[in-house]
Amino acid sequence: MSPSRNYFSLLTNLFFLVMAIFAVVFAQERFQADGAYYLFKISNYESFQIEHQRFILAVSQFLPLVGVKLGLSMNAIVILNSLNNIVFFYLVFLYAVHFLKDQTAGVAIILFQCFGVLHIQFTPMYEIWYGTILIVLVRSHLVQGRYYSMKDLLLLGAIMITVLFSHPLMFIPLIFIFLLQAFERFALEWRLFVLVILIFAIWFIIKKLFLSTYEAGKISLLDTSWNKAYQNLMHPSYYWKLCKYFFTYYTIPMLVFLLTMGFYIFRQNKLKMILCCAFLFGHILLINFTNEMEWIQSPYFERMYMPIIPIIFLPFLYDIFTQMALRNNYGAILLSLIIVWRIGRFVDVGLDYKKNTRLAELVIDQAQKNPGSKFEIAPGDNLSCLSWIDWSFTMESMIRSAEKNPDHIVSIASAEDFSESDNKSTLNENDFMMRRWEVMPDYLMNQKRFHIAHGKYVLLDPVCGK
Repeated sequence: MSPSRNYFSLLTNLFFLVMAIFAVVFAQERFQADGAYYLFKISNYESFQIEHQRFILAVSQFLPLVGVKLGLSMNAIVILNSLNNIVFFYLVFLYAVHFLKDQTAGVAIILFQCFGVLHIQFTPMYEIWYGTILIVLVRSHLVQGRYYSMKDLLLLGAIMITVLFSHPLMFIPLIFIFLLQAFERFALEWRLFVLVILIFAIWFIIKKLFLSTYEAGKISLLDTSWNKAYQNLMHPSYYWKLCKYFFTYYTIPMLVFLLTMGFYIFRQNKLKMILCCAFLFGHILLINFTNEMEWIQSPYFERMYMPIIPIIFLPFLYDIFTQMALRNNYGAILLSLIIVWRIGRFVDVGLDYKKNTRLAELVIDQAQKNPGSKFEIAPGDNLSCLSWIDWSFTMESMIRSAEKNPDHIVSIASAEDFSESDNKSTLNENDFMMRRWEVMPDYLMNQKRFHIAHGKYVLLDPVCGK
């Protein structure tokens, strides 16, 4: 093995080790929102929870479900849940570097774990993140010419179908990857062309036949008869806000994009420049056509904009990183420093989330001092130190209380949970809110994990200021 290869192996393995340590240290912060929803359900039902045909969810649930099946403590399951995405991404990295023999793809997999994912680092089960990482393997298969043998075609087809079913937006970067390949080769090999048509046809037919209510609601955002978000695009000042947003929250990706465009202009590669600009700006316009923009970064918009990460980084890595001096030691040092800075940002955000964890545990401690399982946060707390609590806190409280004392599970709801669908008046002593849209009978709980005692919801004393 050459010295440069040793150096690459050392740095990349060190990155995954640091991310694994990060996952353990911040395990208590890495199940929120959908993360808490799925972690609770796999712990309660002891099986994979797959929705909207997004079967990659099974991959995101694998390690915590193993913990559940082995009868491990909730503390151990929470740690396994936090480590799950790191382990999967490392396996994808090994596939790219050792099976496909593509170090550039390995670098891309590392970068995709660092950019476009700040708050999502603390909800690591999101399917679109897994799909975005797999996009790298599609690009690597094409670049390495690994699509001629039947084995490679089957592997590529499996990766593509997984990407498409990971999230409805993932067809955009996937089409981009194949157009990029066509522009480079000025053709698509017939086997590859047939595979692409077949995979997209299967995806479209299945989605058409089994479209979930949730995804149908997302598609309905394109209906301008009721969704007026597109009107924002008619104001020139809106585009200035978008520029500030992206250069604030996507600073490195935007600088990389500008560098790549400059490279294409210098090399007079107009086709690639037009392709990259069309897909990047087209995707941004699509999201703003269908959604009212939030001008601070949020997990929702991180998910919506995640497809731009492969659109930006893959042309840079394969056209500049592999051709210019960026592959030497100076480039490696620069890249390492940027990644270290980014991990520092994750830690910084994680420390803020730890403050919320301490408050959540304070509420749970108070609830567990009382008999019963069902509690309501004091209204004053809901408006002050606990104002960050969202729809998943009912499930988070059950998971955290199971960690503290598995013999005394508590489910804690907020005023907003009770106001949804008039839950306050419809709940009886034998029901509880799993979440504000889903009331469950107490007996449906897994008695080994989450025994819920019958009874009414009890208002907790205030904890803010304590």
